[in-house]
Amino acid sequence: MKTKNFIEDFKKTNTIYCGDNLIWLKRFPDNCIDLIYLDPPFFSNKKYEIIFNDGEEIRSFEDRWKGGINHYIEWMKIRIFEMHRILADNGSFYLHCDWHASHYLKVMCDDIFGYGNFQNEIVWHYRRWTGKAKR
Repeated sequence: MKTKNFIEDFKKTNTIYCGDNLIWLKRFPDNCIDLIYLDPPFFSNKKYEIIFNDGEEIRSFEDRWKGGINHYIEWMKIRIFEMHRILADNGSFYLHCDWHASHYLKVMCDDIFGYGNFQNEIVWHYRRWTGKAKR
């Protein structure tokens, strides 16, 4: 895709760009995005399979990283660096991650966005419900 055509296509709304986000991120101009929500692989070291109700379709992906956490963080870092570049000065960046690598990702994001730009985090708490009320 030629850059000029991409800039024109970029101005369209309600567009989904498929594929490796790094390829697409490099085509966006600086400071042009108001909101980025990132839901990357979690470094869980698991293989996920989703079988739909009709049993006809199986979608699977692996969240395993040869080279361990350092490889995963470097893979994320080059993408988040590009997201920082295209994020508007008053834009917001949300990163969805879990306990497997959240502490590494936060430090990496502090390096990229600046320590003072972190606003808050949401921590999920899972509890099994027994059906019995505690007194």
